[in-house]
Amino acid sequence: MKIKILLVLTICLTVVLGCSDSVVQQKGKSLDITFQTPAQMWEETLPLGNGRLGAMPDGGIQKERLVLNEETMWSGCEWDASNPDAKEYIDKIREKLLQGDNLGAEELTLKHFTCLGGGSSNPRYGSYQTLGELEIDFSQTVGDSLYSDYQRLLSLDNAIASTSFVFDYKNQKARFNREYFVSLPSNVIVIKLETENAPLKFSMKFSRKERAEYLNTDSVAFMKGILDSGDPAIEGVKFYAKAQVIRQSENKAFILVSAATDYKKIIENKVHNDFATIRQSVDKYISEAVFKGYDSLKQAHIAEYKKYFNRLEFYVDNPSDSAALYLQFGRYLFISSSYNAVLPPNLQGIWADAIHTAWNGDYHLNINVQMNHWLMEPGNLSDLSEPITKYVEGLVPSGEKTAETFYGTIGWTGHVLANAWHFTAPSEDPSWGATFTGGAWLALQLWEHYLFTKDVAYLKRVYPVLKGSAEFLRANLFEFSDGCLVTGPSTSPENAFLKDGKRCCVCAGPTMDTQICQEIFSAVEQASKVLNIDENYATLLNKTRQRLEPMKIASDGRLQEWLEDYPEIEVNHRHVSHMFGLYPGTTINTPELFEAARKTLEKRGDEGTGWSRAWKINFWARLGDGNHAYKLFKNLLTPVKTFISEPDEWGNVVSYTGSGAGTLPNMFCSHPPFQIDGNFGGSAGIMEMLLQSHEVKADGTRVIKVLPAIPDCWQSGYFKGLKARGGITVDCKWKNGKITSLNVNNPFNEKIEVIKCGLNQ
Repeated sequence: MKIKILLVLTICLTVVLGCSDSVVQQKGKSLDITFQTPAQMWEETLPLGNGRLGAMPDGGIQKERLVLNEETMWSGCEWDASNPDAKEYIDKIREKLLQGDNLGAEELTLKHFTCLGGGSSNPRYGSYQTLGELEIDFSQTVGDSLYSDYQRLLSLDNAIASTSFVFDYKNQKARFNREYFVSLPSNVIVIKLETENAPLKFSMKFSRKERAEYLNTDSVAFMKGILDSGDPAIEGVKFYAKAQVIRQSENKAFILVSAATDYKKIIENKVHNDFATIRQSVDKYISEAVFKGYDSLKQAHIAEYKKYFNRLEFYVDNPSDSAALYLQFGRYLFISSSYNAVLPPNLQGIWADAIHTAWNGDYHLNINVQMNHWLMEPGNLSDLSEPITKYVEGLVPSGEKTAETFYGTIGWTGHVLANAWHFTAPSEDPSWGATFTGGAWLALQLWEHYLFTKDVAYLKRVYPVLKGSAEFLRANLFEFSDGCLVTGPSTSPENAFLKDGKRCCVCAGPTMDTQICQEIFSAVEQASKVLNIDENYATLLNKTRQRLEPMKIASDGRLQEWLEDYPEIEVNHRHVSHMFGLYPGTTINTPELFEAARKTLEKRGDEGTGWSRAWKINFWARLGDGNHAYKLFKNLLTPVKTFISEPDEWGNVVSYTGSGAGTLPNMFCSHPPFQIDGNFGGSAGIMEMLLQSHEVKADGTRVIKVLPAIPDCWQSGYFKGLKARGGITVDCKWKNGKITSLNVNNPFNEKIEVIKCGLNQ
């Protein structure tokens, strides 16, 4: 589709790269993001959230536009995408792979081993959607007067945004102050409005691009609707929103906004709520907030937020460095999109400005949803794990059906596509959707939670998820021509190779699959010992693990991505999936494999999409190369050129370039477009530069490396509250590259070895 460009803006992060309009400030321990003008596009607005609700105010002068979100605003429905003929072809496809006929295997996979109904292109698959907008019109107050002294700010310390400016009112200077937050404990969006030397007059209204009804007045506004299920016989998700004005004086008021859907009722009970029931819950949130009053709401919000945010501190004594802010911005976004949530953060967290979000705003299982959670454990936010845990548990029944109908085996699996409706089948296109280790990778996130917390009750709860994933993979391994066990049909996610001069993706035993099998089998073995169950099964897994195809080093010294050293089509491909064993996995763990990984990363290059650059920070941190990790961090911060265009076919205003990976003006990461995994992955990468705890010696000793990969420009600084595996908390100060103070809190008396790294140890 041709897009007519109306306006071009280049707005960058001042402290990061020295540009002009958006300013990222770190004054001592204070962390602020500041603009000197109203937002001209969504990617300049400031994200607020409490896990359930999201709001992004633009700070407009005459009209304030808040884009609103509710985490369960999903179109689509649960549906059966099973292909009843698939398992009749699985052995035929594998036979082709054994014969070296990858092209034939891919042809069979495309014809007979994909989901029915078109997968993600089917309306029943659904999409995460914006709730809508609340527009507040101040033209009666501000009029056409000039304004000055403008500031728009997001405080990460308090999770509060504000707008302030001076305007002319009847030949005198007047000031307008606005304050916004999404209350963690009270489930309301709060907007405070206050003028000085001028009366406060305004109106407000809800709006949405489709499927909504409204009742808008000056003091209260309502919006309701039903999303498209994609199936005429099935009712879609109902939603309801309310905004209420509470007048305090002639020049002071605040607005309360809340919203809800019946998604949770549909998922848990397979029935719908009526609008009256949904409205009742929203009315309750608002009436309770009215009773509390603004000051009480604000104090309670800040106190609850700080319980999470203040657990971790990080500071680098370098005024031109923004690593501390980026790390904390990732933690801020995670708290704001995970606290008390029903669903884990999707590709956009909880923030969306569109009816049809990019890639449906779903849960891709070949890197993206996992990367969304890399910062959770080391970032001292382990108690926000319930959304991802419940989500993975919710995938299991669907994944069991997929395992049986497609593969004819036990256990459960997920491929690449996943959504709010528990989709687990292979996608419509095997070139990117055939990878079947996505479910196992998700299960490993639950294992990581146990490793960091030592919560045996949690491990007992999720053990069936881990075991079911291992059962599926073990049942779907087959003996290759060299006698080793491999997966297949599968892919190295979204990458391709040349076979007989033609592009091909489907293969047996891609390196990432083998690494994930090693990790999940090992996790179940260890879990069985902790829980004192399934000893025989653990022994069986161990024997299976010994027969997996070993990783191979190619003639040029790089780690092979596939069983054979196929010619690469795209040497600099954004996915570096065979480095899973380096991070977040642990199977790349010998000097020879480390060197092969290094050569692989050097050949792959330092460019890529936003999330790809974030992943590479973690890779180089694991290799102990702080300067290279920091180079990738700077690449991640590359400012994106942004545009304002005419609406596309869904009514979305496109405001990014097709090649602009890096960071958007409001610090959102650009794939492009915006994907939140880059923010979370980049934050995790900085933590990995500061502290590592993945290595375990043969005798069970856990190795804790402190400052294993800091760059030369981090000569002095400190961190407090970083978490290591084993339930361990680490505080550290360093000066001139050398650790001057170190505290390691080991509450479970883990057997550990602490290694001081730094620059000059």
